[in-house]
Amino acid sequence: MGRSPRPPRRLPRRDARVSRLGFWIPVGILAWIYAGYPLAAAISGRIRPFRLTPTDHPPRQVTVGIVARNEAGQIGSRIDDVRRQEVSFELLILVASDGSTDATRSIVQAIAASDQRVRLLDLPAAGVSAAQAAIFGQSRSEVVVLTDAETRFAPHCLERLIGPFRDPRVGATTGRLEWRFDDETGTARQEGRYWRYEQLVRHFESEAGWLTAATTGAVLAVRRSCFRHGPAHASMDHLLPMFVRDQGLRVVAVQDARATDRGTTGVEDQFRSRSRIATQGIAASLLMARRLTPWRQPSAFLALWSHKLLRWATPWLLLMASAGAVGQMRAGRRLYALPPAAGLGAVAMATGGYLAGRRSGQPPPVSFPLAFALVNLAFVAGWLNLLRRRRIASWVHPDS
Repeated sequence: MGRSPRPPRRLPRRDARVSRLGFWIPVGILAWIYAGYPLAAAISGRIRPFRLTPTDHPPRQVTVGIVARNEAGQIGSRIDDVRRQEVSFELLILVASDGSTDATRSIVQAIAASDQRVRLLDLPAAGVSAAQAAIFGQSRSEVVVLTDAETRFAPHCLERLIGPFRDPRVGATTGRLEWRFDDETGTARQEGRYWRYEQLVRHFESEAGWLTAATTGAVLAVRRSCFRHGPAHASMDHLLPMFVRDQGLRVVAVQDARATDRGTTGVEDQFRSRSRIATQGIAASLLMARRLTPWRQPSAFLALWSHKLLRWATPWLLLMASAGAVGQMRAGRRLYALPPAAGLGAVAMATGGYLAGRRSGQPPPVSFPLAFALVNLAFVAGWLNLLRRRRIASWVHPDS
């Protein structure tokens, strides 16, 4: 007689319980990050909204700071775009050339020769954060607006961005950035949808008075008195709003202060951009996590961890949930095979879409899995960069 087949070896009861927790805890955290926290912010903003109380005088002078590196093709029209803004305050424009080797400096100098509102800061190449710090150091305005060479302000953008500073509780404001694409691929459209989701969450945070981030660093206004120096590898776009919250002031998202910027459409360009943002953003958030504690700034603490650090930890949470699901499968619970199977299917679709796009030169047929995979791979790259102490201090546009 042949031997009867051995029954599948099951995990001990204790290990099965651990693997069940290993699945449901990261799943619960992910549900909180992407659904629970935005809902909590929306409810708080409805029940106890942060209302502006304009009791202070409006800023008399505002400096617009533009960081540029080899932007000869853009900088002239960018300065003209700022000068066309209709404002009720004195406007100054500081262009910080971050080691430009093209005609950027000469173009700015030619404009400055005929317009006293424009000034060039000719800096050695040290990165965006160092250039932005130089802008704050040279400015004497009450408020400094940071922007990029490729950004374009909609009419009245600056006036609306500066308006909330009449409330002395406001330390920073941030506008609404919309992407313009030269070639809008499927992946770019999904990137746009993800960005709209981000903007919506930050709108909820602003309404609740919880916001710790700029909706965009390309339309960011900050009281000069709130500026603090930070390490070059931690982005000022991320640090400045947290400096504001650390000082007990609020960050306000101004929905009708609109601007546009050119988005990246290529998968490789998007990955590089998101990896850079993740690396600098994680570094800035970890730096400020020691100060934005639940006993000092409870709402800032909640926003920092829910919308930033835990969001950037998404790939690790997915791996933990997958490991927990495998443990439950070994314990005989077959339904737990569905999440890993769905994850593998998404990875297969993302990989197939990427390879198909590479071969044909056309947008991938299934773009959402690719866009989601791209974002999370960039998060992984950000964490690995920090673990390897690879500090990204400068930003070079993909076309530079």
